[in-house]
Amino acid sequence: MFSFLRNKKPRTIFIGDVHGCIDELQAMCKRLRLSQEDRIVMLGDLINRGPDPAAVVAFVAEKKFDCLMGNHEDEYLKEYKHEEKYAALREELGLDLHLWIEERPLWIDHPSFLCVHAGLKPGALPASNDRRYLLNIRTWDGEGRDIKTPSNPAWYEYYTQPRPVFYGHWAQQGLTIRRNTVGLDSGCVYGRALSAWILEEERLVQQKSKRVYYVPPALRKKVVTDNTESRSRASR
Repeated sequence: MFSFLRNKKPRTIFIGDVHGCIDELQAMCKRLRLSQEDRIVMLGDLINRGPDPAAVVAFVAEKKFDCLMGNHEDEYLKEYKHEEKYAALREELGLDLHLWIEERPLWIDHPSFLCVHAGLKPGALPASNDRRYLLNIRTWDGEGRDIKTPSNPAWYEYYTQPRPVFYGHWAQQGLTIRRNTVGLDSGCVYGRALSAWILEEERLVQQKSKRVYYVPPALRKKVVTDNTESRSRASR
């Protein structure tokens, strides 16, 4: 377990989607050599898919890191009374951590930066954005009906303000560093890496995943097919 250092210049550090990967999050915090003056901002999606989502929530809450609501936390809050996996997570979390999740903000608006989980509707600041956009947007169809189709332009192509936006959510696209937007969901739970960005240093820090914890449904058929073909070739 890491310990906070003292007498360091304060930093603002953004960390992408963890999805239950507690070992990688703790390893990242050790690498960052955090001080008590540092501000840590988790960009949402602490839970689901990885090995220990409850431990991640407990760790972030205990350390008093800032943390946004992610679409997976939002889904948990809607479904924990009805869906078995979320009912089990609710029991493991206990009341205090459940209430902590309920209190997570949808955005952080600071003079030097904006933070959202997914992105922004073009032309609108967070306070004017619908919850659906803040938690789920990836692309823009011109109307806001379709916000996920990869063939449409990314939401950030429309963002022209100088103040940088830090976001997560889009693991398929991965780490995306642009002049005024920084996407930090680099697919830790998919076996890639957990990413952090230090604002004052304009520096990226990455912690490699220990293993693949989750394969998206769209890729499972391909994985099964590839494995079957490999076994077939080996038996010839």
